[in-house]
Amino acid sequence: MRKLLFKSGLVFFGLFVFITASHAYLFPHDTRNMLIDFYDFEKDGSIYYRSGVDPAVIEELKEILPLAEERIKGLYGDKISNPKIIYCATDEYYLKFGVPILTPACARIKIGTYMVISKDGLDLDIIAHELAHVELYERIGLLNTVMDMQAWFDEGLAMQVDYRDYYSEETLRSKTNNLETLPEVQAMKNYQQFGAGTKEQVKLNYMTARYHISKWYTPEKLESFLESINEGSTLEESFVIK
Repeated sequence: MRKLLFKSGLVFFGLFVFITASHAYLFPHDTRNMLIDFYDFEKDGSIYYRSGVDPAVIEELKEILPLAEERIKGLYGDKISNPKIIYCATDEYYLKFGVPILTPACARIKIGTYMVISKDGLDLDIIAHELAHVELYERIGLLNTVMDMQAWFDEGLAMQVDYRDYYSEETLRSKTNNLETLPEVQAMKNYQQFGAGTKEQVKLNYMTARYHISKWYTPEKLESFLESINEGSTLEESFVIK
């Protein structure tokens, strides 16, 4: 019996090691986020940062976060997410813990939720935008996020708390012949499609997604949408324009 238990233990241990190694290979950034407590980072509440970072930068981040959280509460009615926030003061660390291309910030869900901020991401609009992603992921869970969430909706909803002037409806109208030539963002199911093209084309996708969600959004519609998703409906079934 002991030999059988020992062999079973070895099998489960080997399976665990294989799954962990496979995840690290396929999803290196996600894995590093999940294991952030084992890296050489300082910790201040939910904020992680490398030693040597200017304390004033962390203080600035701590001042921005409550303002961004108020925007999330305005969008959802309250805030339930509590992501681990990883600040990367160098491009090297952002490429390691964020995404493999340089962006201001990113958000993800796996075992817990995470937001990674680059040195260019210390901005209220950017941080509120990423917190909106995190809040959505927290409310619908990992499976729904991975299996059913679509880029245009995810980004369009996050843009509701992102007030950068460039993405305004006025700008969108000026670039699309008064909304006559909007890109078909609702056909862009994944983030590769949504982020494809020139920088100007991608910005136009964000503007358009922002516009569509702004014309749909009310707190009641968002609450109904989230309930529908969590009950097993698809995004197409849940996103009802009335």
